[in-house]
Amino acid sequence: MRERGHRVLIACDPEGELYERARGTGFPVHALPFGGLIQNFKSWQDLRRISVQERVDILNTHSSLDSWAGVLAWRTMKNHPALVRTRHLSTPVRQSWPTRWLYNQPAATITTGVNIADLLHERLGIPQSRLFAIPTGVPLTEFTPRPAPPELRAGLNLPPEAFIFGTLSVLRSWKGHLFALEALKKVAANHNCYLLIVGEGPYRPVIEERLAALNLKPRVRLAGHQERAADWLALMDALVMPSYAHEGVPQAVLQAMAMAKPVVASSIGGIPEAVTPGSTGLLVPPKDADALAQAMTMVLTDEALRNKMAQQGRAKVMQQFSLERMAEQVEAVYDKVAGADLRRLETRKHRLIRRV
Repeated sequence: MRERGHRVLIACDPEGELYERARGTGFPVHALPFGGLIQNFKSWQDLRRISVQERVDILNTHSSLDSWAGVLAWRTMKNHPALVRTRHLSTPVRQSWPTRWLYNQPAATITTGVNIADLLHERLGIPQSRLFAIPTGVPLTEFTPRPAPPELRAGLNLPPEAFIFGTLSVLRSWKGHLFALEALKKVAANHNCYLLIVGEGPYRPVIEERLAALNLKPRVRLAGHQERAADWLALMDALVMPSYAHEGVPQAVLQAMAMAKPVVASSIGGIPEAVTPGSTGLLVPPKDADALAQAMTMVLTDEALRNKMAQQGRAKVMQQFSLERMAEQVEAVYDKVAGADLRRLETRKHRLIRRV
């Protein structure tokens, strides 16, 4: 958005990673700490002050606490900006009246997948006209087919002839790593393959315990958190995404497809919006290690299918899921709500003039 000529301001919790990342890339960043009733109350006041001082045109919130702060700030401003909410996860939202009220305040709600938009419409009654499904875009200049840095494979002691399956995510229970391990156990019994797990998170001790129980330590590499995701995806021959909850359209899936990597994934959330079975990847039921193993074996053994999915996957990302495409769609939503807000303001002015 900045490259397209927009002024972008970020207000976020200074304890979060976004705060330092945004500062490091030259964005104006305002500290907006959350935590406890008093602090949260102060945060919405600060957000209101920031929005007025900076003459914000579009206020876009992204999660629960900041949405409450955003709505309260927005409703207490005289000349308020257009309000937009973004919903990233497919987790079902509560159908309570506070949640329904909160979600029905914004002029538009952006979701990262069609399935999330449908859920919000069904559960909270948000009109379809105010719902916009815009998957998170992939920077194609970064995520492009290329060889992996040779030192990565050597450093992990991966045989050059071995087939490398990989996962890329935060290590959480619902990401399904345990099912990937169960599937790998079956596939590795007959094939020379390894599993590369990239990411860090609270579920690592559970994964390590299961590794030991399955005697899979020689076949699995835990790489931890890595900044240069593209380098690690380049090392993989196929991406495995065995999540069983909460997914929109996962970035890792789109990034892998952009790098011409076939994908084996669970048929949940927004994943089927990106992965077309037999065309850009393979889909399996969630929590089904047997089906996952069968799909992994198919990708490993069928080179023609693997190459076909790699080519068609990249083509699909280039056409539908590029960062530029996302920016265009978000910009269109902003233009729409800003125009509608301006028309409401002009109508209000005309009414005041007539009353005078």
